[in-house]
Amino acid sequence: MTLVAKPEYSTQTLDDYRHQFAQHLPNLPIALWNDPNLDVESIQYAMVCRPEPGFLASLPNLKVVFSTGAGVEHITRDPHYPWHVPLVRMHTQEATQQMAEHVLMCSMMSVRRYPIAVRAQQQSQWQDYEIPRSIANTTVGIMGLGNFGLHTAQQLHRSGFKVIGWSRSRHEHDFMECYAGQEELADFLSRSHILVCLLPRTDATHHILNQRTLAQLPAGASLINVGRGAHVKTDDLRAVLDSQHLSYAFLDVFEQEPLPADSWLWQHPSVITTPHVAANATLEASIHYVSEQIQHFEAGQALRNVYDVQQKY
Repeated sequence: MTLVAKPEYSTQTLDDYRHQFAQHLPNLPIALWNDPNLDVESIQYAMVCRPEPGFLASLPNLKVVFSTGAGVEHITRDPHYPWHVPLVRMHTQEATQQMAEHVLMCSMMSVRRYPIAVRAQQQSQWQDYEIPRSIANTTVGIMGLGNFGLHTAQQLHRSGFKVIGWSRSRHEHDFMECYAGQEELADFLSRSHILVCLLPRTDATHHILNQRTLAQLPAGASLINVGRGAHVKTDDLRAVLDSQHLSYAFLDVFEQEPLPADSWLWQHPSVITTPHVAANATLEASIHYVSEQIQHFEAGQALRNVYDVQQKY
């Protein structure tokens, strides 16, 4: 039994993987995906982010594939993916907390109108401005109530924001009102002074944030997209920002990454961009999670956070 890894970052080495796995599964051999002497027959587990198309299908005894990120589209777009092999999404408490912290930071920046100060400093201008709203009378709407969404909602609630949630299926939580389905989306959006997108990427959520839906937000609302870049129809976002119906957009994910140098998003005064860093689990936390899953799987227990082929998340 061997695990093959394709590091997400060029700074991660085989020794790093071996050292971390030794803390949990000391007898598990580790190999890198591009080892010229790789024994494909021995590989039963793979830990990857962007595998070469056809690579996973070339492993005849593969049991489980672990994504190094919460998103799996870099894996599922492989036309040769062996769909009889379960695909497990990454979920660590570390990344979940990072996501909540990032959204809380952006929400506070929105309330305090921080982008005005950023632009003024860049232009060496002293520009005073009003703060018309406080956290206590600001409602944050969370789209997507999975692991990230629920923890983020709890963090915002503890920090004094009013929180509401929306998802495809009905949820019940005592600290926030929840909406469900397309028939309740407009009501949800109309109450969201700050809209946080944490939806999975599916056909149904592609460009779900467009001119029609963004226009349903209250005038002066802000958008925080930490889900997938494809959730936002970028040209529509620009129109809503330029009309000043939307005050700010805090974007961590983009349809094309890295974000092209000629993108209008870099220079727009109402946009704050971050390079897909809202929730990046450390290698230590990721390997701890994968090791636990392997131990449970070998003991005959069910895997957690398995990608659903029918639901596409």
